[in-house]
Amino acid sequence: MDDSAAHRTGESQDDAIVARLVPLLDSTHQVWSSPQERRRLRAFGFRPAVEEGVLKREWDAAQVRVGPDSLRVVSEDGGGELAWSPTAGLTLDGGPFTATPEGIALAGAINGLIQGYERWVEAREGREERLRRGHWSSADRRQVNALAETRRLQRLIAGGRATRARRS
Repeated sequence: MDDSAAHRTGESQDDAIVARLVPLLDSTHQVWSSPQERRRLRAFGFRPAVEEGVLKREWDAAQVRVGPDSLRVVSEDGGGELAWSPTAGLTLDGGPFTATPEGIALAGAINGLIQGYERWVEAREGREERLRRGHWSSADRRQVNALAETRRLQRLIAGGRATRARRS
């Protein structure tokens, strides 16, 4: 759903971003937290964090941490924390996610990292292997094509940044 599609359905830009971000982060967390994926994550540049079972990676002015319980994106300048966990859902600074400029920046950072990672897997192992890894959303049990979803979300985020810049 692009900006015009969100507008036609009466869905706000913020709601459209959340609707795309939740299944993408849910499925990505399931894949990235699996023992089979840790080798790929390490080869892509993730490193062990201080916390047990957590891998971290710097990306687009943020630090991404993925562990068995959550996927977190923390701004390097202290501008906030976006987190996904199966129990708490999508949060920004410990509360419900809102598409503030900081929230959008963190969503853009994790979206870019997921997109870069999926492209890297596809270039290294082929499209079939990338799709075989099976991103599934537990919310509606559909398979998520992470690369296609990151492109859709990227358009929504870019539209949201443009709208916020005009409002200022």
